[in-house]
Amino acid sequence: MKKFIINTCFFIIPFLALYAFNLMVYDQRGAEGDLARMGYFYTNPSPSSVINNQYNLPRKYTLLSEINLASEIVNTDVMIIGDSFSEQENVGYKNFLANMGVSVVHVDRDISGGNPIQTLVSLMNADFFGHMKPKYVVLQSIERDFNVRTQSIDFNAKATSINFYKSKNTPQLSNNQNENIAISPNKNLQFFSDATLKMPLNNFLYLFMDRPLSSNTYKVKSSNPKLFLNNPDNLLFYKNDLRKMKVKNDSSMTMNSISVLNKLSDLLKKKNIELIVLVSPDKYDLYYPYIEDSARYIKPTFYSTYENAEKEYQNIDIHTIFSRKLPEESDIYYYDDSHWSPKGAKIVAKEIFDRIKK
Repeated sequence: MKKFIINTCFFIIPFLALYAFNLMVYDQRGAEGDLARMGYFYTNPSPSSVINNQYNLPRKYTLLSEINLASEIVNTDVMIIGDSFSEQENVGYKNFLANMGVSVVHVDRDISGGNPIQTLVSLMNADFFGHMKPKYVVLQSIERDFNVRTQSIDFNAKATSINFYKSKNTPQLSNNQNENIAISPNKNLQFFSDATLKMPLNNFLYLFMDRPLSSNTYKVKSSNPKLFLNNPDNLLFYKNDLRKMKVKNDSSMTMNSISVLNKLSDLLKKKNIELIVLVSPDKYDLYYPYIEDSARYIKPTFYSTYENAEKEYQNIDIHTIFSRKLPEESDIYYYDDSHWSPKGAKIVAKEIFDRIKK
């Protein structure tokens, strides 16, 4: 028994010591943004909560799940469908747009699914727009998934992931608002978790490399510390921003994406709906010019192809707009997160507002 206890202590005590050390140096704000959380950082020089707390907007948009399309026809200025960049609740661009006096219906993420482009096509074929009547549809997609999402669009598909009323071919959508409440990640350190080992290991390895193997976050030196609150001397970006560079930089795939959206735009025009497309820049691509030693990394070329191509839909050239503002405005994207901040969301909303009010 004594030998067993000694052997057990031999393994347990180091873990206890690491856990105690983590508790002493860990700041919960280090886990606020997705990039900081995936990097297992001890501290966060520019927490996203500090940025968010500068805004206090009432929620004025409507969730699609809050509408019973079986019993009413809904007229709205804008319907928004997209991925995580179209979420962000009260500090998202959909709410800034709604607070500008525009009526906005947002397609919940659990309805839009993993491919909002295909979902929009499927809803259109299911006579969805016989009951939901927007003047504009804003279709948003993150850049790194854009060319992949358009590769296998089925223009004959009908919505099958949601229920239908027997009397009408109209989507029956849940009115349970609890389904749309995001669960905040647990920022407390747990002893029985991989963070006990990864946190001290990653913070040590970041002293010598841009991304430890156990991390999903790159941390690189910045040539402009004024890009974010409190002037951090580094940039964070998601590893998939780089992993998907081959697909993003493939000009033939980008041109195919434009062709797909041209066809979708034409189909929506027949329903008197104007399509506005918003391709959200990957943080890596947007901030690439500010990587101190950028020659070590692949140069992004997606937007040089996409923005210069002719389109038959309305495109919000947000990459160019953001690029012009970065030298003079901080926190367009969060430092600790892969998404744009409320400041960036407000810029996006203003661009959409100006477009629909022309």
